[in-house]
Amino acid sequence: MIESLRRALLYGAPCGALGVLLFRDPTLFLLHHVARVMPRAAFSIAPGPYGLPVVVWLALLGAAGGVGLALLLRLTRLPDLAIGAAAGVAAAYFVPQHLPRGIPPWVLPLAGAAWGWGTVFLMRPLALRGRG
Repeated sequence: MIESLRRALLYGAPCGALGVLLFRDPTLFLLHHVARVMPRAAFSIAPGPYGLPVVVWLALLGAAGGVGLALLLRLTRLPDLAIGAAAGVAAAYFVPQHLPRGIPPWVLPLAGAAWGWGTVFLMRPLALRGRG
């Protein structure tokens, strides 16, 4: 059990933070520049909570969520990519996303699924799937 916690903390946090930077925000970037449904681009450096840039704040929240996802994957036998996407959609509704008003309703779950799927995808080579 201690080994599972250590591995989840060691690998989950960086994968969660990178999931925001490599999957969530690029999804919003493409929605802004290609599909033209977002009024502004992603990777916002506007001041957010505690004076941090929004992208840094979301990366910190992604790191915390990555630890939770790593624990979930380490302790259960659930299919990893599907659970990652589903957990990302759920997290998108519980974590403030700092998205502009007037966006289509499907953007929020898409951004969450991109983060969750991407985080779990980054965890795959790290062998977090274990004995439980």
